[in-house]
Amino acid sequence: MLLTDLWQQRWPSCPPVGYKLREPYRNVWVRFHSLPESKRYPDNESEYSVVLGRYNTVLEIGRPSRGACRWRIADPE
Repeated sequence: MLLTDLWQQRWPSCPPVGYKLREPYRNVWVRFHSLPESKRYPDNESEYSVVLGRYNTVLEIGRPSRGACRWRIADPE
């Protein structure tokens, strides 16, 4: 099965563009900010450490105690 076919099966109300999931799938949409003040990209080692810490926290909290876990990671660009 092609990835585009799988997308259409799971997200039929939305093209495969991450930020477009917000409206039709509002009940499951979530966004995590990588850096303070919604800054998008780290500029130095200190900021890379913040990003890594935040990503690890989100993955740890979101991991179920049992069973599979699926993450959708979208790049809006």
